[in-house]
Amino acid sequence: MRPLEQKILDLLGQKQKHSLGRREISERLSLHGGERKLANKILHQLVHGGQLEERKGRYRRTRQKTIEGTLSLADKGYGFLRLDDEQQEDTFIPQRHIDTAMDGDRVLVSLHVSHRDKRPYGKIEKILQRAHQRLVGHYQQRGKGGEVWPLDRKLGGAVQVGRQNDLPSGTVVEIEIDRFASAEHPAKGRIVEQLGASDDPQVDIETVIRSFNLPHDFSAANMAQAETIPLTISDDETTRRTDLRDLSLITIDGATAKDFDDAVALRKEADGSYRLWVCIADVAHYVENGSPLDRDALDRGTSVYFPGFCLPMLPEVLSNGICSLNPHEDRLVMTAELHIGQDGLPLDAKFYPAVICSQARLTYVQVDGFLANPGQAELDKSLVEQLQGMAGLAKILTKMRHDRGSLDMDLPEVEILLDERGYPVGLEKTERTQSHRLIEEFMLAANEATAQFLRDKGWPVLYRIHAEPDPQKLQELQQLTAQCGLGLGLVLGNKPQKALQKLLVDAVGRPEERLLNQQLLRSLQRAEYSPENCGHFGLAAESYCHFTSPIRRYPDLIIHRTLKLALTGSPKSAGLSAGTLESLARECSTKEQRAAEAERNLVDLRSCQVLAGRVGEEFTGTISSVTEFGFFVELNDLYIEGLVHIRTLQDDYFHFDPTTMTLTGEKQRQSYRVGMQVKVRVKKVELWRRRIDFILSD
Repeated sequence: MRPLEQKILDLLGQKQKHSLGRREISERLSLHGGERKLANKILHQLVHGGQLEERKGRYRRTRQKTIEGTLSLADKGYGFLRLDDEQQEDTFIPQRHIDTAMDGDRVLVSLHVSHRDKRPYGKIEKILQRAHQRLVGHYQQRGKGGEVWPLDRKLGGAVQVGRQNDLPSGTVVEIEIDRFASAEHPAKGRIVEQLGASDDPQVDIETVIRSFNLPHDFSAANMAQAETIPLTISDDETTRRTDLRDLSLITIDGATAKDFDDAVALRKEADGSYRLWVCIADVAHYVENGSPLDRDALDRGTSVYFPGFCLPMLPEVLSNGICSLNPHEDRLVMTAELHIGQDGLPLDAKFYPAVICSQARLTYVQVDGFLANPGQAELDKSLVEQLQGMAGLAKILTKMRHDRGSLDMDLPEVEILLDERGYPVGLEKTERTQSHRLIEEFMLAANEATAQFLRDKGWPVLYRIHAEPDPQKLQELQQLTAQCGLGLGLVLGNKPQKALQKLLVDAVGRPEERLLNQQLLRSLQRAEYSPENCGHFGLAAESYCHFTSPIRRYPDLIIHRTLKLALTGSPKSAGLSAGTLESLARECSTKEQRAAEAERNLVDLRSCQVLAGRVGEEFTGTISSVTEFGFFVELNDLYIEGLVHIRTLQDDYFHFDPTTMTLTGEKQRQSYRVGMQVKVRVKKVELWRRRIDFILSD
């Protein structure tokens, strides 16, 4: 905002009940000559902008409604005000009314209506609370001075830090802001830590950790307590638990996994039913509520998994040590013993603390190999037979869930391949195989059974809920499927799961399969934690919670504590209060989202780094979305998305149709729509923006 404009608003703000003429305004502000002409121009603009009212040549401040919320900035500079009540719509804030606010700041916004198109918009009147006292950026020398440009462009422009003679330009640093930017002066700060060179992959990780404010150092009290954790299990503790050490329990995980929090065993009963043991690391035995270990775990909320690196929720002595269900070592667990019918429906469930000794540590690749060639398996025959039984039960459970409406989006993902320094050198598709589905089905069954058990007992539960999708989002998905030559038969008043299931089946093998799966996922609500049981739409489950991963998720730890109280016959008042549970639900949901965004940010960077060395190469891709400024293309083999900007379509003048989501040429009538296959070349890669630009191949 210009200084004179602010002075005029401040002056008229002091006289809310009285109006002033132009001469009075000029006299009170001691304006002369050119300043008076500028003031007249500003008054005219403020009236048209809705900030001032004018009547018979006299002006006063418009009586404006103001609202408070959190600013969310887009890459293009405009923003939205997110209100505390998530049911309320966001308020659009044009870039010219952002002023010096930064993404995440708490702001006071006045509401206006555009005179041109009658659309509502907001204007930031005051910054109530700054979200970023520190930020990470690149240091650059500028003449006799120095400045730091934030890596996240939503955090504003350069911050002056003074010349650093021993610091090369381009070094990644963390700074503390001493003075935020204003209309009169730029932001000023000081460097508090040098993180390293911008091309160091470890610096990339550190940058993302700090940019998302991820806790990365355990407290001294945490580490001191971790050192006191016994590395063996006492005989007294063993006698207090059910002994399952003779049970043929196994773990199945990825080849690089180090923390094993679940072990499974299966027995087929004489009547054809199944008895499944799902044993989960008893983290709650070692991490007591309110302890230093617990406080740090809650602060993190979840482990964060980057390519080639993990930021754990618990210290390694627990996560990879005494809590990890390592093979041939006695471990404490909480067990869900599930009795399942031949149709996959639950018959009974028992829960109890136990001691186990895993018989084998298997990988997904090994299990897939054993199931494909059981005669060649390097395993005890009984274990191979157990794996075959597990695969059979998993198929039954999958069918049971499908029959009740559960959605299964089964698409390959991409693994980023790293060199010895941790720098990305390529991408590789990873398929969900039979072994993955086996473990997933058993974990889903245990989670659902745990939620049902605690609900039936009347205990307060931290549920994992998934609300029904917004009908508007489903209508948009319906339009997309029509463009792809498929139907989505939504019937008013009916549950949409069956129609969505049919869409997933119909899309299999089509070029648009991945696109439709992604758009379906985007049309659904985000799963979250809640003390209120709203069910789980995606799984079509009446009750669901997270029980199976307490090493890496704090909500699972809460469920374990509740389950232990329920099993010991404690009064329900011993559980978490409704207020505490609601607060934990919000906190855990927020931290889960923070971790997911950080993981996605680094994956996007690594993907951009892979393509940075392939500028000019040609790829085939699928148009994933169309906008008025171009269309996004996802490469078919790499699953990396980039933009074909409309200005690069030089052979025609293109018009955007928001109804059909197409760009159509004015002369040649060439159209670009979602789902089309196109050939593109990599034009430019901007690492700091996590952005890739494509151009169409000739």
